[in-house]
Amino acid sequence: MKDWLFLAIKDLSKRKRETLMVIFAITIGVVGPLFTTALNNGMQSAFVGNTVNVYVGHLQIQPNTGEDFIKNTQSVLSKVTSIKGIAGATPRMTAGVEIESRTEKIGLVVFGVKPSLEEKASTPSKTVDRGEFLDDRDKNELLIGTSLSEVMKIDVGDTVLIKYQDNEPVEYNIKGVVSTGTFVLDRYAIIAPYDTVKELSGKDEASLIIIRLEDPEESLKFTTILQKETTLTNVKTWQELSAGMAGMIQTFGFITLMTSAISVFVAAIAISLIIHNTVKNKIRQIGVIKAIGARGSTILKIYLAEGLFIGVLGTGLGTLIGLLLINSMVQNPLVMEPEFGMKMLIVPWISPSSIIATDLAILVTCVLGSFYPASVAAKTNILKAIWSG
Repeated sequence: MKDWLFLAIKDLSKRKRETLMVIFAITIGVVGPLFTTALNNGMQSAFVGNTVNVYVGHLQIQPNTGEDFIKNTQSVLSKVTSIKGIAGATPRMTAGVEIESRTEKIGLVVFGVKPSLEEKASTPSKTVDRGEFLDDRDKNELLIGTSLSEVMKIDVGDTVLIKYQDNEPVEYNIKGVVSTGTFVLDRYAIIAPYDTVKELSGKDEASLIIIRLEDPEESLKFTTILQKETTLTNVKTWQELSAGMAGMIQTFGFITLMTSAISVFVAAIAISLIIHNTVKNKIRQIGVIKAIGARGSTILKIYLAEGLFIGVLGTGLGTLIGLLLINSMVQNPLVMEPEFGMKMLIVPWISPSSIIATDLAILVTCVLGSFYPASVAAKTNILKAIWSG
């Protein structure tokens, strides 16, 4: 073992209390950024991810300006599905209706969907809380959200009346209740078969087309391709359609960044203080070590090694505790209920690159924090050091 490493370990072992306190501070400094980053990622998945996967899609073809529907929907859909890189596409027809149960009457939006196409282009079929998802053969069946179910006091198997404008009400059977984690589909809309909504509203063409990409990050690329292939200019990306929620997530991201910055600052101060106090209290020993032949570089290595050793222990322990906390929350997700009957599961997650970045930031800070007091020790005058001790 190198002399400077031996002296560094021996010095730390003599100051167990102070060393453990600094390691504890660094541990907390690592746990904080890891957990808040994971929680922020989980919230992004819950808010933006649910909305994109269930409601808006990766891309959305909307009617051209001044029009209420997409002309030649079937032709457009055929062109879209033939493009390589598109995993699925489905038309949706929307209409404002009034839904009436035995006790409640509410105005909302009905989404007409083609179930077999929806399974390739979106994920509502995976959000059924009870009952069943729609089938292509269904006619007067519909799906309602968990929140709407509680508000209207209705459930699977119940019947409701749907009225479009001044037309006669039509009776529908509730086939399933979905919990999508989105405000629109859980509370302010119902889902019915495409042809049923077409017949109910008297519309002939789709209100929009939802598209799912094999790679969501290529949305801008496919926007240009779709505009060219379909001659429809009003193509929206999921980034545009979820911009409001993304802004909210960015706020949480800023909070995470501030937490990380504070943690790094605390680590630097803690390391700097303990090394500074060590140098101050052991100035005579430093003088003696230099007097018997130790170079300034050796003294520098001793105290830099102390800072790095403390940093490695604190970072390692903090990473372990942070990952255990994250895993614990993955096993027991945070359930948020922003609206009556609506539920969102917050499942935290963190990428390996984020873990590495956090750990490296803390370790580098520990070394930098110990550099100044270590350099002071290295430059200490032998005679002054011995006499001042």
